[in-house]
Amino acid sequence: MKSEENYVLVVGSSNIDLNMYSKRFPSPGETITGGVFSQSFGGKGANQAVASARSGSKTAFIGKVGNDTFGSQMLENLANEGIDTTGIVRDTDIASGVAMILIDSNGQNMISVAPGANKKIVLTDLEDARNLIENASVVIIQMEIDLEIIQEIINRTSDNEVISILNPAPFKAIPVEILKKLSILTPNENELIKLHTSLGFKNQDGLSSENLSKVVHDLHSIGINTLVVTLGSQGCLVSEGNNGNQIHIPAIEVDAVDAVGAGDCFNGVLASRLSKSDTLLTAAKYANVAASIAVTRTGAQTSMPFWSEIRQKFDKIYG
Repeated sequence: MKSEENYVLVVGSSNIDLNMYSKRFPSPGETITGGVFSQSFGGKGANQAVASARSGSKTAFIGKVGNDTFGSQMLENLANEGIDTTGIVRDTDIASGVAMILIDSNGQNMISVAPGANKKIVLTDLEDARNLIENASVVIIQMEIDLEIIQEIINRTSDNEVISILNPAPFKAIPVEILKKLSILTPNENELIKLHTSLGFKNQDGLSSENLSKVVHDLHSIGINTLVVTLGSQGCLVSEGNNGNQIHIPAIEVDAVDAVGAGDCFNGVLASRLSKSDTLLTAAKYANVAASIAVTRTGAQTSMPFWSEIRQKFDKIYG
């Protein structure tokens, strides 16, 4: 039986981000001085959970951290954000996940991740969290965890009245049988092209409007139901295969300082608004607004906006 209160369940990674801000990225073998360092909380799963919670939804998290200082810090942080952490397991044999992030003066980033405990989530962990999975309204997954876990989550949610969202980042090949069971797939433009090619379609040179439309149509043709494609400075595209409509939502012009976590912000807020029974198009507009706020701030989880900020800007833009 479903929980009386709708909630978002995030299954994925939690990392400590070690951030270095500098004017530009170094070339191979080059050392650049004068940067500014900060430590913050990250991991695509944890980022999305914070975005969901801050945008007003009850949120739970399934993941794994090490039995180390970083693990303790991450658990405390998620709990302070109001997130249900009962689905997080501590592993005594491996360190918590860490991400090294370089950010240049234009807000662009380069990221290298040591996944640690995130890669040690196993099927028994899901069994222990069965009630969290079965009673969720929306489940969102990313790809910083093993494909076996992703497949199991999607299989379980497809048997219940649960909206399942897969954010295929960082990209790896996904069997079409999994994709067909999803409610919503949320790639960015690079992940969309990689997915399209991995499924045997002819490679597209860039994503012009015409190419984007064709790629999306191809994916619908093999049974992928709904796509929400994030396009960076071009906004996002919402496409539901059952009606053929492809709706472009333009980006909101802002002075971006840090793109780290912007995609996670979009996904977390999308899931949050769907748990509140918004239409997909309305949820995507809220997510678009939230991401436009996040990129004006530094850090991943620290940049996630709260519901009052999102709603105020949404009303101003969309009326």
